[in-house]
Amino acid sequence: MAFGNPRGSMIRKIKTPEEFIEMVKELREDVFDLREAVDYDPDEMGRAGLFVEPLETIVEALYQSFVDGTYEFKDEDLPYMTIVHENNHTAVLPMLHLLKEVNRIHRDGLDID
Repeated sequence: MAFGNPRGSMIRKIKTPEEFIEMVKELREDVFDLREAVDYDPDEMGRAGLFVEPLETIVEALYQSFVDGTYEFKDEDLPYMTIVHENNHTAVLPMLHLLKEVNRIHRDGLDID
């Protein structure tokens, strides 16, 4: 299901809304895990403590837009991409690739042949 692109990141072929929702659920769980890590050891997590709350809020709003039926694909970045651009390293954002993939699909739509 995943294919490497020339820049080295993994591209997922998401063809259905349900697959995309599952991807967003996975992202939501990863952000929750990051929150738990920050709460458990804020000194070790460093910078993550500065942005975990807004990241949680944005990802939760994205998830809720699926729940309430208001989600729309748009050719614009999701609001969390500001956080990604400022913290573009997996040591700070362990789910960096997933954040970028969700944003790519949000912008490009589903990979329907």
